[in-house]
Amino acid sequence: MAETYFLPDENGNTTRPELIKVLGPFSFVNTGFFMILYGMMVMAMMVIREMPAEEFVAMIRESAERFMPGEEMDEMESIARIFHANGVLLMSIYFVRTLARFIGMLGIWRGRRSGFHLYAVAQLVGLFAPHLILPWSMLGFFGPLLTVGMTAMYGSQLKRMQ
Repeated sequence: MAETYFLPDENGNTTRPELIKVLGPFSFVNTGFFMILYGMMVMAMMVIREMPAEEFVAMIRESAERFMPGEEMDEMESIARIFHANGVLLMSIYFVRTLARFIGMLGIWRGRRSGFHLYAVAQLVGLFAPHLILPWSMLGFFGPLLTVGMTAMYGSQLKRMQ
C-alpha cells in the first residue's frame, strides 16, 4: 500500500483522517466509473459526429417523443445539435476533469496538499468548463452544491496534509 504522509492531529496521530477514510472510497468509485463512462462517450461521439446532423436529431426526436411534451422537444433538439457538433469536445472536457479529480484524490489519500489543490481546481473549473459548449441553463443546482460541499469537506482536512 502507498505510504501516507499526514501531519499529526491534536493527539499526535499521523494516520489518515476519518473523513478521508470514509469519503475517499466513494470518490474513487465515482471517478473510476465516470472515467470509463466518459471514455466510452468520447468514442460514441466520434461515431455520432460522422452521422448527418438531421439523421441524428431525427433519431433523438423519435426516441424522446413518447416521454416529452412538444415544447421540451424543441430544447431536446437544440441539445442534440450541440452534441452532434461538439460532443467529442464536451465528453473530453468531462473525461479530463474526472481524470484530474482522480489524480487529485490520490494525492489527498496520500496526505498531499497538492492533491487537494488539483482536486479543488478540477472540481470548481469542471463546473464551468462544460458550459463553454452547453447552455448555462443546464448548470443545475444540486451538482454544483455537491461539488462545493465535497471540496469543502476535503478542504477541512487540509491542516493535516503536507
